[in-house]
Amino acid sequence: MLADTQRGFAAHLLCGEAGIEESLRPGLPAARLGVYRNTVMGSLAAVLGQAYPTVRRALGEDRFTSLACRFAAENPPRRPMLWSYGGDLPGWLEAAGDALPPWAPDLARLDRAMHEALFAADADPLDPARLASVPPDRVDTLRLVLHPSVRLILAGWSVHALWKDLDAVPRAEPEAVLVGRTDGEVRCARLDPPDGALAAALITGRTLSDAAAEGGPEGGGDLQAMLLRLLHNRLVVGYALDAGPMEG
Repeated sequence: MLADTQRGFAAHLLCGEAGIEESLRPGLPAARLGVYRNTVMGSLAAVLGQAYPTVRRALGEDRFTSLACRFAAENPPRRPMLWSYGGDLPGWLEAAGDALPPWAPDLARLDRAMHEALFAADADPLDPARLASVPPDRVDTLRLVLHPSVRLILAGWSVHALWKDLDAVPRAEPEAVLVGRTDGEVRCARLDPPDGALAAALITGRTLSDAAAEGGPEGGGDLQAMLLRLLHNRLVVGYALDAGPMEG
């Protein structure tokens, strides 16, 4: 009985389902419960707004709040850590329609990557001098271990420019955005598709040789520049050779 009442109360808070009033207290006005529902939905929308600040500003407060409440009704929190809530919002926006700008899901993915990078675990950066100990004949087999905050967004719209300036006009063109946390600060950098392919290969633990084949000279990517970028931003925390143990 209690479990049924709890489920009914949760359904009312999230979806506004009627009929729970009498089981809570005979004669309880529905408007009294509305206060609780508004508080819950408003709080979840605020949590999503914190995780997707650029999307919120781009769509406008009212429109974002309306979408966030609908998302929350369909996708209530499943974990007791609200910072992790809302990871499915980009895909939900893609399926929602609602005459949303076509770039909105990609912008949401960038916001989400930066949000996750902020809360990711920490790790000490690798001293670049350690790489000097790698034998020259084994450099091609080197695999990088990147900072836990590193994320890569593969977008079909130029959302990096929009993230920097909401007055920018998004273009329908592929780009990659590399996200990572350096000394406590979350940063992102736009990459062209070949460098995005390089970054994706390195992030997934491919060897330098394999990464170069993914987006190297023929594809237009610059492996050396990518390595320097990762090292300069302190996003490399270790390495491994072939199937050997990680060095850090």
